[in-house]
Amino acid sequence: MTSTPPVVGPQLDPRAATTRSTAARLLDGAGRATVVAYREDAGRPHQVLAHGLTPADVLAVALPTACLAEGEGCHEVRLRIDQHGADPRLRVSTASVHALAHLRLVEDVELGRLAALGLLPTEVGWAAEAGARVALLALDRVLLHDQGGVTPLAFAELVCSDRFPHRSQEWLCHEIAQAVDDPAAVVAQVCAGDRAGVVGQGHPTPASVRPYVGQTVLADVDGTGCTWLRIDADRTRTVFVPFDAPVRDLDQLEAAVTGLGQPAV
Repeated sequence: MTSTPPVVGPQLDPRAATTRSTAARLLDGAGRATVVAYREDAGRPHQVLAHGLTPADVLAVALPTACLAEGEGCHEVRLRIDQHGADPRLRVSTASVHALAHLRLVEDVELGRLAALGLLPTEVGWAAEAGARVALLALDRVLLHDQGGVTPLAFAELVCSDRFPHRSQEWLCHEIAQAVDDPAAVVAQVCAGDRAGVVGQGHPTPASVRPYVGQTVLADVDGTGCTWLRIDADRTRTVFVPFDAPVRDLDQLEAAVTGLGQPAV
């Protein structure tokens, strides 16, 4: 799907900042990643154990031992990082990052130096301590797939952007966002045009989601706003509700979430 969802409310693009935020957070360790060495074995995806950005804004991944042949220089890979909805009852994909990249396996001496200097993303370092292989990826651009379609983004732009929440804060942010008073009413206001937001075109409701028909469940929250899934019998769509102002920490998020529960004016 490549069409752009309608913007409801003021004449602005409240989803653009969230698009960048989602892609930046996925690169920085959120979501679940896979790589495919498409010139070597195009039909075999390799599950990434952990991923994230180094202090130098290089993408690092932890891979199972021997999942790629060593001693062959760089591997040309397709990278995919999937974001799933915040509600643990539903394992539905809400967005994904795709990129072509050159992957280089890190040799033991270099790995030891990176670890000693604290230059590995935390979860990548933990995986390395448990015996995983570490690789560094070089890439220029990514494509973000979400309910708004497909958006090309420069890697350099994403790594220089603010990222909130960080990977370690995501579950706490989900809990804060769950405190919105009557999210179904908030979403209904956006759908009716009474509140600013973006309504996605959605997809047919899959059988696995049908037990939740009629519910409004949290899909994501970041510094720009909250995204919910509105689950109807025939269609499930995302509804993005922006905050009045960007938030950068948990205290600001609590205040912004409280504001979403106030009547729209």
